[in-house]
Amino acid sequence: MNPSVPTLVVITDRHAAARTGRPLRDVVAAAVDAGAPAVLFRDKDLEHAERRALGEQLASVVTRAGALLSVASDPDLARHLDADAIHLAADDAHPGEHAAGMLVGRSCHDGAEVEAARGEATDLLLVSPVAPTASKPGYGPALGPAGFRYLVARAGDRPVLALGGVTAENASAWRDAGAHGVAVMGGVMASRDPAHVVRRLLETWKRS
Repeated sequence: MNPSVPTLVVITDRHAAARTGRPLRDVVAAAVDAGAPAVLFRDKDLEHAERRALGEQLASVVTRAGALLSVASDPDLARHLDADAIHLAADDAHPGEHAAGMLVGRSCHDGAEVEAARGEATDLLLVSPVAPTASKPGYGPALGPAGFRYLVARAGDRPVLALGGVTAENASAWRDAGAHGVAVMGGVMASRDPAHVVRRLLETWKRS
């Protein structure tokens, strides 16, 4: 396993954060202060200027905590924010040399997408949805441990993170199925105590 690939990635969702009455910056700060080793800045529905401004706010919080910053689907924004990684959707074009010096992640949902990711310069895969989740309704039924284990095997030497419905209660199932780590969005973003969720995930992962 690549030691630079984190075992927990918190994915941003400002809409879920707002429903708890907290701005995204505060939720991210709580997560990294609780020990989250990486944050993936998503929020791709924003206009370019708004996303850039929000990214600048979050980058200062994440880097000050010493956590890894990843940016979804926009290599130029990743460079502007001095991000550590770029994360690609399943249908995003690979940025090639534009991603030099950054980790490159790729979202995958089935065997064909995993095989395609293996054929390009990727450092890690986020495979989803591993469990039932409201945030991934369009990607078919949950993989479950058996389906996830199958895709981990197809990934070869690529570290795989489990995403979609991941909780402290089921985290050990994904580790037992071969996960390098887990990625969580709603479980942290929609929580009224995101720091507690992060700490529980980290503790569970260490024990499992």
